[in-house]
Amino acid sequence: VGGIEFIRSGVTTIIDHHASPNSIRGSLKTIKKAVVEELGLRASLCYEISDRDGQERALEGITENIEFFELAREEGMADLIVKGGTVVTMDGARRIIRDGAIVISGDRIEFVGSREEAEGKYRAERTIDASGKFIFPGFINAHTHMFQVLLRNLAVDMVLLEWLRRVIHPALLAFEEEDVYVGALLGCLENIKSGVTCIVDNHYGRYFDAVLRAMVEAGVRGCLPRGGYVVNAKEELLEDPDYILRDTERLIREWHGAAGGRIMVGVAPMHPCFATREFLLKAKELSDKYGVVYHTHTGESREDQELNRRFHGQSDVELLQELGILSPRYHAVHGVWVSQREIGYLAEAGAHVIHNPVSNMYMGSGVAPVPEMLAAGVNVALGTDGPASNNCQDIIQTMKFAACLHKVSKLDPAAITARQVLEMATINGAKALGLEDQIGSLE
Repeated sequence: VGGIEFIRSGVTTIIDHHASPNSIRGSLKTIKKAVVEELGLRASLCYEISDRDGQERALEGITENIEFFELAREEGMADLIVKGGTVVTMDGARRIIRDGAIVISGDRIEFVGSREEAEGKYRAERTIDASGKFIFPGFINAHTHMFQVLLRNLAVDMVLLEWLRRVIHPALLAFEEEDVYVGALLGCLENIKSGVTCIVDNHYGRYFDAVLRAMVEAGVRGCLPRGGYVVNAKEELLEDPDYILRDTERLIREWHGAAGGRIMVGVAPMHPCFATREFLLKAKELSDKYGVVYHTHTGESREDQELNRRFHGQSDVELLQELGILSPRYHAVHGVWVSQREIGYLAEAGAHVIHNPVSNMYMGSGVAPVPEMLAAGVNVALGTDGPASNNCQDIIQTMKFAACLHKVSKLDPAAITARQVLEMATINGAKALGLEDQIGSLE
């Protein structure tokens, strides 16, 4: 509409001014479609300098007929200051700053320190008074299945394989694309409500693009390891392994790095017992080719381990170790039924464990040996798991259970400390995604 008004007054070129680089990429798409392509005008975009690296990322793939100019930003001017609260940094020194502040310019933290110092050095377009509150890094939910928001409370008092066969798989096959999209969007909102800013959604079945679309629209950072069943599941759920790999590669090419870098895609054979050895190895090749995460339910329950031993002749971790699949990109989701020797394999490979204490209790799967994992040097992140095996997406509640479960199982109130649980939900989750230099701490 603005472009049409310009044309009526004889304008042929538009200069659009943006104060923040965060919105440049979205403006590019809007300007190109509405102004350049449909109206035939020439467009220029003028933006302020605050974060050179952030702007270079935002300006990748500059399109034809759009020019860019830089305006110097007033020194000490920022977009947002959050001040007065207790800043829990989760940085290398685990600093806690009382009456602290963080200063944000563009999509980067420019300053972390005392409120007094921040007020002396910076001014901002927006200020939040956090007095009497804590300022944490955004939490990371390292494993969930958000479509299950529509299935909460429908599958209770069942072990894992029965729970999948009787409720989850039939419901998933009945869902249409809009159901998956709405479930994922509601799941994002529920995660955000408890402070989660990064979600790993291990979707499976159909309509993977709908989940990714929901993540983009909700504004979260998201990772979708594309799940798939090859053997030992309902016939309607089984997919050709080559098709799974082709579709996963399509998702990586179309979505990985989308939304200004907020979106990631990974590979995810659902469980080793639902996959052939060949498929597990080809998934590893795809993970290596693109440098994406390999995210798989591992040692989740006694039942799936019995199935794995009947089908593969050994436990999950023994199989993965033998095949050479364990690596710093590997996510062992759950890790309940693992031996001390297998914990050693995980530690040696630099693999990560995603601890899901609530769903493990919900289905009576067992207690993951997390204290032993941490003692062995394994990086342990935290997940809520899907709402059908948790009945919520509240990461703070999950942190509480993660602490209490191990205290009571070990009869030791210091078995897992508050700091360790907070690390699982922040910096450890970032490490599992290879993003510890970007998220998981306030630095």
